[in-house]
Amino acid sequence: MRASALLLALFLATTARADIASADAAFDDDDHVQALKLYDEVLAEDPSNVHALLRSGMLLSWDKKYDDALARYERALTREPKNPDVLLERGKVFLWSKRYDEAIDSYAKVLEQRPHDAWALLGTAQAYAWRGRSAEARPFYVRAVEADPDLKDARIGLAYADLETGNAPAAREAAAALAVKYPDDPEVKALNEAAKKSSAAWVQVGYEHLDDSDENRMNGYIAEGGFGFATRFDLRFGYRHDDFNGPVPGNADANGTADLLYGVLGWDPRPRQRGELRLGAARLTDSGGNDRTTAIGGLSYSFPIGTWTGRAGAAYDPFLYSPQILDNDIDVTSVTFSAAGLASKHVQVEAGAGYGHFSDGNTRLNADAGAWYVWTWPARRLLAGGVVRYLDFADDLNHGYFDPSNLVAGLASVRSNGTIGRSRWEYETTAEGGVQRYTFNGATNTGKPLWNFYGLLAHPLGRGFSFQLDANYGNSSAASGPGFNSIFFGAGVRYTFGG
Repeated sequence: MRASALLLALFLATTARADIASADAAFDDDDHVQALKLYDEVLAEDPSNVHALLRSGMLLSWDKKYDDALARYERALTREPKNPDVLLERGKVFLWSKRYDEAIDSYAKVLEQRPHDAWALLGTAQAYAWRGRSAEARPFYVRAVEADPDLKDARIGLAYADLETGNAPAAREAAAALAVKYPDDPEVKALNEAAKKSSAAWVQVGYEHLDDSDENRMNGYIAEGGFGFATRFDLRFGYRHDDFNGPVPGNADANGTADLLYGVLGWDPRPRQRGELRLGAARLTDSGGNDRTTAIGGLSYSFPIGTWTGRAGAAYDPFLYSPQILDNDIDVTSVTFSAAGLASKHVQVEAGAGYGHFSDGNTRLNADAGAWYVWTWPARRLLAGGVVRYLDFADDLNHGYFDPSNLVAGLASVRSNGTIGRSRWEYETTAEGGVQRYTFNGATNTGKPLWNFYGLLAHPLGRGFSFQLDANYGNSSAASGPGFNSIFFGAGVRYTFGG
């Protein structure tokens, strides 16, 4: 009996090995139908055969039968929970079925065992990029290229990540190199087309309107144009005209104007770094018809802080809001710093601080910090959290703007951004509400409500045209005091030559 059982076991094992060999041969010959049939026969005899579960799962996934493929991978992982090949293929199925968080988790388990696995690194990058988080995708694309310099998809993905994060020069250089190696590849051709458009000349016109409960009104008209150089520089020029209407002491219906002419030189020295130098002049006319001209300008630089992004800037500009402020000839010199990034997988953190010196002798300190929990879907993100803000002016000068001391505000904040359906509409929304405490005109106010709503819609029109609409409604401004409400809206049309 024992000898017969042993012979039967040996026979079954030999048959299973033969079936596996036949299935593998069909798999290698791209005979997917025959390979799946043979792997199924192996599994009928040995349901926990990890190799057959892995290979048959791959065949099912290529046929877009994702649920069936995942079921086989889960059976394989029941037997071998840390099998990196199964975890890798499971990650691919999660990625293809837009289950991005699960894909990232599965790839992470592969990378724990094989830190330089190019396909796991590529899949992680794609999971971030395909949900619109190119800044988080980029480091994984870099690691994937380092692990396998010939991995074309990683090099293409890295170039697109550079485009999305504002480093168009690096994307153009990468696209040109890929075109030499893969001259007939359609994906490489598409990348080169996108890279060329990133430096194409463009023009844009826009209109803005602001109206507040203090009877101040502003109408702004903007025209800009720019282009990129073959190097890491770009240049844009702009002109803006603003009409202001509102009360001033002794005149309930005063008017003023501002005309600004400026140029901005941009520089992208390295990935995730960008500098901008802005220079120009402003001609200002107050409510009495008096003209003055002042220089305007600014310098800013964005840079990586680990996985975070920092930004520092300095600027000199006239304070443009109302005729009364124009009458007081107020210019502002400001210095700002901010940083933003992920504190953990689902927590976004932002913080900033600034100092302003006003030409009327006043000074301003401001700071803010916020944290949001992030939910992400393939086409949109939702962030919910809180913000604390601080604002303090040295003096109360009654020069037409709100200059409180020791303003502290706490707000609940909800944000969302993404695309709407398949229509290529892009949107951003913000809703904030809370309370504030401050001292103004010698009185301390506690528990005053503070709220703000913002929305943006953008859409390509085709043939190089696109347009954008944005609007804001709230009771927070640097130019008015308690009991103030304002509404703002803007619209712009952009044309990219050859786009």
